[in-house]
Amino acid sequence: MTQILTQKQSDPVADTSMLEAEIDVLVYRLYGLTNAEVLLVDGEFGMG
Repeated sequence: MTQILTQKQSDPVADTSMLEAEIDVLVYRLYGLTNAEVLLVDGEFGMG
């Protein structure tokens, strides 16, 4: 999260989507969501 904030402070239009996706995966795993459950929340996302 700190990396995202740092990048956005130096460049407000910086692409932080990769870092945000990493956070998403961590949250999905934290809550024990299955891939099917994740797809209900984010249809374009895949946990691999």
